[in-house]
Amino acid sequence: MQEFKFTSPHTFILLKVKGEDGNFTTWNIEGASPSSLVRAGWSSKALKAGDELQMEVEPLRSGAPGSAWNASRTKFKDGRPIIAP
Repeated sequence: MQEFKFTSPHTFILLKVKGEDGNFTTWNIEGASPSSLVRAGWSSKALKAGDELQMEVEPLRSGAPGSAWNASRTKFKDGRPIIAP
């Protein structure tokens, strides 16, 4: 992950995704509002650049490198849940 933007009205994760050809593409992934994430136990410090994540996302219909993400379907690469400090 490159960056976690904890901003209103929606949060964003900038994610480097490795394609089948071995090249990386940056995906802009839009999530819930910061207030929704706070109610779920997240904070602006829940993720940091360099974290490796497992995510189930809803790709854009256009095929562009972006999607929507859901906090309940996001965890660290090793399977640990994301517990906000």
